[in-house]
Amino acid sequence: MSTGKVCKKIIAMFTIIKRPAFPLVLLLITCFAKPVKAQQALPKEYTALQTDTARMRFLAKAIADSLDGGQLDQVLDWSRLGLAMAEKNKVDTMKGIFYFNIGKAYTYKYNKFDSAIFYYKKVPAYFPDRNRKYNVFAIREIMDRYADLGNKDSCFVYLDSLVAFIDTMPDNHPKKVTLSQSIATNYEWFGMFKTAIKYYQVAINGDRQNKNYAGLGLALANLGVLYSEMEDTHKAIQYSAEALDYLADVNRPYMQTAANLASYYADLENYDSAAKYLALSDSMVQQLNDDEQRVVNGNTLARIQIAQKKYDAAIKILDSNLAFLAQNDDKINKCKTLMTYATLDTSRKQYDAAKKHLTAMLDLARQSDFKIMQVMALQNLALASNSSGDYKAAFKYQQEYMRLKDSVANDKAKADLNDLEISYKTLQKEQQIALLKKDNDIKDLQIKESNRLRIIYILIIVFLAALFALIYYQRNRRNKIETEKIKAELQTQVLRSQMNPHFIFNCLNSIENFIMQNDKRQASDYLNKFSLLIRSILDSSRNEVVPIAKDMEALKLYVELEQLRFNNKFSFKVYVDPALSGGDYLVPSLLVQPFVENAIVHGMAHSEEKDLNLTVMASLEGDKIKYTIQDNGIGREKAKVYNMQNKPYHKSVGLKITEERINIYNEQPEKKESINITDLYDEHENPDGTRVEIILKAI
Repeated sequence: MSTGKVCKKIIAMFTIIKRPAFPLVLLLITCFAKPVKAQQALPKEYTALQTDTARMRFLAKAIADSLDGGQLDQVLDWSRLGLAMAEKNKVDTMKGIFYFNIGKAYTYKYNKFDSAIFYYKKVPAYFPDRNRKYNVFAIREIMDRYADLGNKDSCFVYLDSLVAFIDTMPDNHPKKVTLSQSIATNYEWFGMFKTAIKYYQVAINGDRQNKNYAGLGLALANLGVLYSEMEDTHKAIQYSAEALDYLADVNRPYMQTAANLASYYADLENYDSAAKYLALSDSMVQQLNDDEQRVVNGNTLARIQIAQKKYDAAIKILDSNLAFLAQNDDKINKCKTLMTYATLDTSRKQYDAAKKHLTAMLDLARQSDFKIMQVMALQNLALASNSSGDYKAAFKYQQEYMRLKDSVANDKAKADLNDLEISYKTLQKEQQIALLKKDNDIKDLQIKESNRLRIIYILIIVFLAALFALIYYQRNRRNKIETEKIKAELQTQVLRSQMNPHFIFNCLNSIENFIMQNDKRQASDYLNKFSLLIRSILDSSRNEVVPIAKDMEALKLYVELEQLRFNNKFSFKVYVDPALSGGDYLVPSLLVQPFVENAIVHGMAHSEEKDLNLTVMASLEGDKIKYTIQDNGIGREKAKVYNMQNKPYHKSVGLKITEERINIYNEQPEKKESINITDLYDEHENPDGTRVEIILKAI
């Protein structure tokens, strides 16, 4: 992939940041509210009131109007004044309302989320009924603020509470629709996309039933953004385009959604459609005089102009964007602008300029802890350095990129596991509800169905027997050549299916051991690596052979799991001949894993020596690939004695299966020279490990 295409792809991934300071779903606060002029002092109507009750009600109404209009200057002072009166008169309901409004002020005026949480937590005590508005929305605010602080565990405590609250509601209940949007936003923020999609769909279905078209548009737009984050550009376009039809009267979301569509079409290099939606967004930018969105749209327009080789026009836009961003603290848009500029530089083959912009982007991303932006900058710095001939710098940036990419991948793996756990719990809950609803009917039907089931079972048995006889008869009629061919294919499949469960069982055993020892960190680390390895195995299982580089990556993951299992008792080194790694050679997946497992479990696990090490080498020798697995463990003889004493009834078939796989792969089922096992001894003729050499044909 060219540098320019890489840059465009990465910029497209981050057109929308996952959690803005005010999520799109909350823009309803400002979109439908009547503008209220900020009241710098209490009006005459307030001073004319005679009772504290009337004054508190007046303040509560004035604060609500100010919040709806986005006029926040007086909210904190008025809320404290109202709270003092509520405490003086011991009016609990008004206490809860003013505590809630104080939390709102700290949230949206001062961005002090810890203080906001402190006051929101006081609210539910004054509204014991969970269905009361202030109780529910205080919990939602606490959930959102913990998410803003990055405190996932605390956020999910309140998120789970809201999920339990809406589960029994009808799909079109207004609170269920509103809260589903907030719940989806938080799942999305923590990378749990499948669960987020579920709750966005709940909101969409509810808004359709209620004919709340503005809310429907917002939910569809948010779902489009989520699919963009998942790099499913076609679905992002589908939902965003549908959202645009419902947002015609909601200016700011309409502007942002049109801009998103322009960016998505630019990702697909459909520049005519991109320009069409960009024009729609720009018209609204002019109407609202939104400078921040003007920068976002400018970056998209620059991408289009770069693709059309209108470099001077793109430079003018990007210089204007950088000049504007220098005057404010919008770091994310500055990073994206610098990324776009680097794309322009690369397209013009001005690699030094590209490195300058990418370095500035990297520094800014590090200051703000934007991990994904750092990954983007490092990857493209490596590409730009390589293109300019600075291979030393390219190697350095590539190493940094790989390390950070692995860290981000681990975070994604954890989020995927959490997503699966939520899905499993949801499925269990749905099954329990369904069972409870049908329990009485099932009891009545059991007696009536017993005889019918007995007849059905008999018929099934007769049918299966007849089917088996028919299949057996037809199979015997097949000719000998076809039978031998199927037998060979099945043999390879059986060998592979026998190895994988054996390996998976050992890994699960190790995870269980950590869990039983209550070693949560090790268990989590082991489980993360295990999930990555299983994914690699599943990907590889679709093909008879895989690239050797991919196979060695899976082997490394396996050994890392075993190192965790044995408390890093041994070290591990791997060497792959550059001629192999750079030559697109293919090998059967995890072919050498059983020999590596043997070296670990039988050679080093029972050794009391220090400095134990395991080495795996793969080299190209003519038209053959040679694997060498060597350890300095106790050797085969001592391992055999140990197994006879401790596992007298254990019979391993893993190596035999692997030998058969190798022979079948090499097309020499009767020959044994493909595998050579050598016992190693030290200078005193004491056992000093084992060396295994495997020869494969190179393809």
